[in-house]
Amino acid sequence: MIDEIAIGTLSISQTILKDHSILREQYDLVIAAVSWESRCHACSPLLSGRSDESLIIHFASSDTEMESRKSGNRATIEGAMADCRILDLERSAQFTDNAEKLEQEIFGVARKKGHALRVLMDMTCIPKRYLLFLLGLGFRRELFTSIDLVYAEAEKYEMRAAQIDVAGKPLGLISEGEWTTSQIPYLESEDYVPDRRNLYISVGAELTQASPIVDRFEPNGLVLYHITEGHRRLPSSVIDRERPALQQLAAFPGVRQEQFELHEIAAVALSVLQNRSAGTTCFAIGPKTHAVAFAIAALADDQIQVVCRTPTTYVVNEVKASGNIYFYRINDRFDPASFWSQ
Repeated sequence: MIDEIAIGTLSISQTILKDHSILREQYDLVIAAVSWESRCHACSPLLSGRSDESLIIHFASSDTEMESRKSGNRATIEGAMADCRILDLERSAQFTDNAEKLEQEIFGVARKKGHALRVLMDMTCIPKRYLLFLLGLGFRRELFTSIDLVYAEAEKYEMRAAQIDVAGKPLGLISEGEWTTSQIPYLESEDYVPDRRNLYISVGAELTQASPIVDRFEPNGLVLYHITEGHRRLPSSVIDRERPALQQLAAFPGVRQEQFELHEIAAVALSVLQNRSAGTTCFAIGPKTHAVAFAIAALADDQIQVVCRTPTTYVVNEVKASGNIYFYRINDRFDPASFWSQ
C-alpha cells in the first residue's frame, strides 16, 4: 500500500487489494449497489459482516431484461451479505429524488452513531453521478471521517445487445438516448462563470459525449486524461466509432494529453491541482477511478467543479470482473469526528 498522500484537507492511499487485513474489521456504514453487471457482487464477500449498517442501493430498471439481471445479482449479494438492507430507489436518471433519499440515509446513520462515519463503499457499480455526490456530501458536510473504496476492475466490456437502437442509430457501449450535462452537488465551483476556464476531460468509452460541453465552455485550456492501454477492455467497434471524436478533441489549440493507469487516483488529482491556471471544470465521462480523482481535486480547491453527462437509459451489456480489486483509503486529515463531541 502506498504512503498517504495529502491533497487539500484529505489524504489518500491506494493499492491493488491482495491482503484483506488492510480493511478495517468494523465500519459505521457499508454501501454498495446492485447492477445488471455480474461484477457488482465481486466484492460482496469483502463487505460481509463489517458493519451493522450495510446499505445496498437498487435503482429501478428501464426494461424487463435489466430488472431480471439485477434481481439475480441482488439475490447473490443478499446471500453473501445476510445483514444487508436494500434501499429501493427510482431509476438512476431521477437524480433529485434519489439523492435526497440517500442524503437522508447518510444523515440518519450519522445521527444514530453520534459521530462522523468510517465508511466502506464498493463503488464498482454505483453510477458515477451518485458516487461523486456521496463523496461530496460526506466530506463537505463533515459526515465522513474516512472512506475506504473498493473497485472490481472489468476484464472486458462486452456488447451483447443489438448494435443499433429502434431509430436505427448506433448504440453506445453503456447507454442510449440523449445525454444531459449535470453539475454534482457539493462539488460546484464558487465561480461558475470565470473569465478564463480550463476543461479537464477523463477519456472513456463514449467520448462523443464530450463535444457538446467543449463547445459550451469554450475553454482556454483543454486537457485529456487517457487510461494507459484502456483500449484493451473495449470492443474494436467502439474504438472505431469514437475515433473521430478523439481526433476532433486532439486538434483543439493547445490541447494537452496525459496517460494514467486505471487505478491511479492520487496522481490524477495532483495533476489537476498542479497544472490548472484558471477556473476549472472537470468533465467525468471516463472511468470511475479518475472521476474520484476529480472529486478529490474539487474538494481541495473551490475553483474546481465536477460535471457529468447522464444518459436517458443504460444498455444492458455484461461486464465481468477481472479478479483485480483496487483499494483506496481517503481520510479527512482534520478529523471531523472531533467536532461532533463539542
